Parts: sequence; structure tokens; C-alpha cells
Amino acid sequence: MTNTKAVWAVVTALLSLAALGGAAYASRYYDEVRLVDAVIAVPVALVFGVVAVFFGRGARDEHRRTLGRSGSRAFVAIARFLATVALLLAVTAALALAVFAVLVLVLE
Repeated sequence: MTNTKAVWAVVTALLSLAALGGAAYASRYYDEVRLVDAVIAVPVALVFGVVAVFFGRGARDEHRRTLGRSGSRAFVAIARFLATVALLLAVTAALALAVFAVLVLVLE
């Protein structure tokens, strides 16, 4: 039996990381997109990161409740790790944008 919450945690964590990576790639390699224009990816990544963490917690709880019969313990751990990394990167990106906004306001 597969732990579907762990699968969804991995999927949403990868979507969060893809949103941040895609925005960085677009701002780097496309002249039409600047880093400031790619700011919409940060809240998207933040939402996906939070959802991934919730799915990761649910996967851990389901794994414990079923005494390990729903999915492997390693997959649940990987799902929770990816969810945590995705959320931390999204929060870091949000803080970087906040600092950038403050610096722009101060310098004007």
C-alpha cells in the first residue's frame, strides 16, 4: 500500500522548487523577464511549500498509525525532507525580496 500523502508531499515540494528554479532560469536567460518580474513565483512556491509540509506531516502520521504498512519509512522521510527544503527556500526567497524592497525604498 502506497502512502499517498507522501507522494503528494513530494509532488508539491518539487512544484515549489520548480517554481523558484523556473523563475530564476527565466530571469537569467530571457531578456524580457527580470528578477523583479519573476517575483510572482515566490508566493506560489511558498504556498506549495506549506502544502508539502502539511502533506509530509500527514504522511508521517499515517505511517505511524498504520504501523508502517502504508509506504516505506524512507520515502516518508524523503518526502518530509523535500517539503522542508522547499519551504525553507521559499521563505528565504521571500525574505530576500523583502530586503530588496526595503533597500529600493530607502535608496529612492
